[in-house]
Amino acid sequence: MKNSKYSAILCNSFGSINNIDYVKFDSLPIKSNQVRIQVKACGVNFPDKLMIEGKYQLKPSLPFIPGMELSGIISESNNINFPIGTKVIYQMRYGAYSEEVIANIDDLKIFPKNFSFEEAAGFSVASQTAYVALIERANIIKGQTILVLGGTGGVGLAAVQLANAIGAIVIAVCSSKAKQKEAIKIGARYAIGYEDMINDVKEITNQNGVDIIYDPIGGEYFSKSLKVIKWGGKILVIGFASGTIPNLPINIALIKGISVLGVRAGEYFRKNPKLKKPAMNKLLNIANKGLITPVIHDTLKLKDASKALKRIENREVIGRLILKP
Repeated sequence: MKNSKYSAILCNSFGSINNIDYVKFDSLPIKSNQVRIQVKACGVNFPDKLMIEGKYQLKPSLPFIPGMELSGIISESNNINFPIGTKVIYQMRYGAYSEEVIANIDDLKIFPKNFSFEEAAGFSVASQTAYVALIERANIIKGQTILVLGGTGGVGLAAVQLANAIGAIVIAVCSSKAKQKEAIKIGARYAIGYEDMINDVKEITNQNGVDIIYDPIGGEYFSKSLKVIKWGGKILVIGFASGTIPNLPINIALIKGISVLGVRAGEYFRKNPKLKKPAMNKLLNIANKGLITPVIHDTLKLKDASKALKRIENREVIGRLILKP
């Protein structure tokens, strides 16, 4: 064991994102089916904030280390397929905000070519969510029109890039001109604001509406988006970043013949484990072609995790925030 101690972010009680500590832990021995990873970068995701606040659908036993994804280098291994020095991505339900982690070999992900550690740390959760939503749930095809709410958030940007790679027509909804500009840069055909979203979408689509709505925001914008969904369209429920869970007038589903599809990528693969490896291989291939690359907004020190989460909360981020041990 190379390091006897390591530092990590610890949440001792559910509540404010300021109520987390940077503490030392003793390193534990690895098992035969595990490796030790020296963490190089951690992705910051909106569910990390919700989990600390006790508002996420998964409530870890206290205390716990937040964080769902990381990239790093294997620093200890007993497996010839994953020798010391191998660059890897690791995704988990929580535990990533740390200088080191112990990972099961079966859960390691291949590092995309030409990715930095920062890009790799911001790749897994968002791109996997977009993949399950667009390909597994919505069966998106070339030429369809998709409306992406939160178009420059982590999962929003991944959806814009993936839909564009497939050949769909992407309309990204963003809260500022700067964010709209970034959405166009990474693959959206159109980028609009929330203020006049309904009229803008109708104008863009010649009053036809969109085939698919990708919604990580919820709240009033879910309700508004119902007005621009085509007959037989699909609404992908990704999350509720607005803090408000909307109500669906079920008569609209009847009248428009629409499908409302919930998306929990992690749970999807836990229920369908045989689908995970092929999906990850497809995503890796797309990433290696340069069709999906996380946009890194900023990098902060691991000890400043609460500051990063505050910036996520305040909607200050275009793309991904990364923590560096």
